[in-house]
Amino acid sequence: MTRFFISALALLGMGVMATEASAQFSVYKDGKVVFTMPETPDYVDFTYNKPTTGTENGHDWVDLGLTSRTRWATCNVGADAPQSAGDYYQWGETETHYSAGGNTDTPTWKEGYSAGYNWSTYKWCNGSYYRQTKYCTDGSYGTVDNKKELEDADDVAVQTWGGAWKMPTYEQQTELRNECYWVWTSTYNGENVNGYIVYKAKKDGDKGVKVYSGNTPSSDYDVATDVHIFLPAAGLRWDAVLRSVGHLGYYWSRSLSTSNSSYAYYLYFYSDLVDWYSGDRYFGFSVRPVCPGVQE
Repeated sequence: MTRFFISALALLGMGVMATEASAQFSVYKDGKVVFTMPETPDYVDFTYNKPTTGTENGHDWVDLGLTSRTRWATCNVGADAPQSAGDYYQWGETETHYSAGGNTDTPTWKEGYSAGYNWSTYKWCNGSYYRQTKYCTDGSYGTVDNKKELEDADDVAVQTWGGAWKMPTYEQQTELRNECYWVWTSTYNGENVNGYIVYKAKKDGDKGVKVYSGNTPSSDYDVATDVHIFLPAAGLRWDAVLRSVGHLGYYWSRSLSTSNSSYAYYLYFYSDLVDWYSGDRYFGFSVRPVCPGVQE
């Protein structure tokens, strides 16, 4: 919330007029009076409440009050609702390996991808952990180009959603973990689905709090009325198998690991943990996009 305190005299150049002859105070917009009072006030308090939800290029976002003002999408890439898993992507790829049934055990695989998700099907290597062809900072793992973050051409959020959307950086995912109030749940939007409700923290003491399975969340938070996003435990695709749906959540960042060029950073959680890891870039993980917020 931003407040402005402006004297009545200073309002003359802003479409707000104090008329001395009649001691009348009037506010104009587009040449029309929108407010009038019989005397001039001592000051005017303009209060602007920034929206906490909105849309960017056809996709909904939520402002969780983060320091960076980053806005988080309400759905995963490929999902049509917050509680839906969406699609699974290898790191730095902008297409799935299946044409249908990505959230089932028997998807329709695209030609050449029936092996699913592994090094043999990964775009940015020559079939091996040690042969990365792009995004490599150490010659032990492939051809060095010192690229440490995905370029827009390899960012699935940029390529599928457009606008200002991108995959989050490791730092943005860390901010989400550290500045929000996390509550594990087994239902969302009236459906039986496991995952975390990630609330905008109402006070500093709530920032970074994780309410795990079996714990009681604060009564100060209500999913029906309070600002939040939901991250389903969508599992992952590894080889041709869909694993750990309803138990684990894996969400790619756009940041390469600083310790191993065959790894990239991701947000990881289950009912008793919210953390980060780095892992093989060939895994099929979920993607939750972000877009920049308005700076104060």
